[in-house]
Amino acid sequence: MNSPRPVLVVGASGFVGSRVVRGLAAGGRPVLAAARRELPDRVTVQPGVVPVRNTGPSSLPDAVREACAQTGVPLPGAVVASIGGWQKGAPLLEVDPSDWTATLASHLTAHLDTARALVPLLGPGDPYVVLNGAASREAMSGSGAINVTGAGLAMLVQVLRLESSGPRFHELVIDHAVAGDDRNEGPAQTRAPAQVVQALGELLDDPAAPAVRHV
Repeated sequence: MNSPRPVLVVGASGFVGSRVVRGLAAGGRPVLAAARRELPDRVTVQPGVVPVRNTGPSSLPDAVREACAQTGVPLPGAVVASIGGWQKGAPLLEVDPSDWTATLASHLTAHLDTARALVPLLGPGDPYVVLNGAASREAMSGSGAINVTGAGLAMLVQVLRLESSGPRFHELVIDHAVAGDDRNEGPAQTRAPAQVVQALGELLDDPAAPAVRHV
């Protein structure tokens, strides 16, 4: 039996992304872990993980090809985009315009740029899964920019799915704080990283998986 093609995780150095990489690799999937920053030790020591260093979406395809050529692993057969994150700050009307612009770029435009760069690496029916959070559905005081970009991201994935003649696009919504993230102050509920990885695996493996999956 042929070994599975790797899953490319973009944003692999982040809190959620790094745990997704470890969980997928621990489950036996080869993982290409792409990040602009140095990957944490908990990622690089996990067997089955191939680091991919890049400077942004435009450099990502070449970085993936180079990592695959150097290690002998095949090109990815799936993409998981864990880009952006959650933050809390000033009320929306008091957000500095430059901060607003930066959040739009890092939490929304970056997803579109990444999809543009990576879709040519995937074949028909290959999964492309975008991670989103509860702020995409629930208004949160002090996180207005994240609310807006999260809601926009949900629509972005819907449009990409509607227009795609190649990969299948999915949104995985993490409805509660991921356990262990100390940025969340006393969350009412949490989700263990293993729960996120399990839901993600179901989307990756099932060609008939729903467009949107909540966990």
